[in-house]
Amino acid sequence: MFCSYIFWAVLSLSGFLSEFHVLAGCDNNCADKPVFSPPRLVVMFGKSASASCSVCQHACHNKLVGLEKSIGEEQRNGTTILWTVDKMDQFPSSAVCYYKKGNGSHCCSTLPITVYQPPKKVEFGILNHDGPMLEGQQYTLYCRVTKAAPLKNLIVTLYQGNNVLGQHHLKNNTEKKPTDKMFVNVINATKENNGAEYQCLTQLDMRPDSGDYTDLSQKLTTIVYYKPQFMGPAHGPISLTVGEHLHLNCSAEGNPRPSVTWRLPSAAAFNGDVFSVDSVTTAHNGKYICSISNSMGRTTVEFDVDVKVNYTYIILAVVAAVVVLVVIVIIAVCVHYYRLNRTGKYSLGDVLRFRTPHVALPDGEL
Repeated sequence: MFCSYIFWAVLSLSGFLSEFHVLAGCDNNCADKPVFSPPRLVVMFGKSASASCSVCQHACHNKLVGLEKSIGEEQRNGTTILWTVDKMDQFPSSAVCYYKKGNGSHCCSTLPITVYQPPKKVEFGILNHDGPMLEGQQYTLYCRVTKAAPLKNLIVTLYQGNNVLGQHHLKNNTEKKPTDKMFVNVINATKENNGAEYQCLTQLDMRPDSGDYTDLSQKLTTIVYYKPQFMGPAHGPISLTVGEHLHLNCSAEGNPRPSVTWRLPSAAAFNGDVFSVDSVTTAHNGKYICSISNSMGRTTVEFDVDVKVNYTYIILAVVAAVVVLVVIVIIAVCVHYYRLNRTGKYSLGDVLRFRTPHVALPDGEL
């Protein structure tokens, strides 16, 4: 048994040395070089592949010809060698077709081989972080690609919505076997990032020899906590007249949703975005302060309200009352005199003031 192992070891070593000798002794300037068809081979990992080599046209008859490869089977038909691989489960970089010349050197041609594999898995997330992001801090978004080859043909693009956030292309990478790789982009968390959708697109571009293989990661929707911001309209001192409507808006945005608390001139408190009074009085004069707060911070907004009495209306009301009173008096006097002069009524005083004696006249005399 030991001798058998020695035999196979020697045989393998001799084969390796002969191949090494072939590669080392290739004469790339020979006139009648072998020709591969296709001139290069691009095949997906695990798929079948084939290529043929026309070793020579006329100068290599009855000479040593061969195909140096690490996988697959070969069939010879004269000076043509057909190489077939049922399942490409290795990652050879080339195959060499050759024949031996009379001077002991070899006339060779090399078939470049690219075995590719689209990513087995694409993951997307925030590196070393769970939960909401905080405004003003930096975070690292990552796209992790599992078992992709070759990396030099891999293009990784990170998106925020439809906008490109970053792109990675390892053009100079020489790794041929499937490799895990992580690509990162750093972002600054702002309130605009709240609710934003991020995604990673991988593209293994093997054109023109093969296809263009793309894969999308799952979407990541970010939550950003940010301090409250007052969203109401700009305002200055607010002047009102007694009886008018008071409406103060302290609407705000923030994440988490902020709470709003009012401090009124009367020292009372009120909770809510909007404070209003249907009909103000001078008691509503003063400073109204709303406080907006959440776990990220606090901000305050002040409203100065000045309620004035409109004396013009009072004067007009008094004048109107006087006019109405005068009209009523005039009407009463007119009615009184009308009754005296038009209806024949008299008073007892008028009768008593009649002092002339009455003379009785005979009947029939005028």
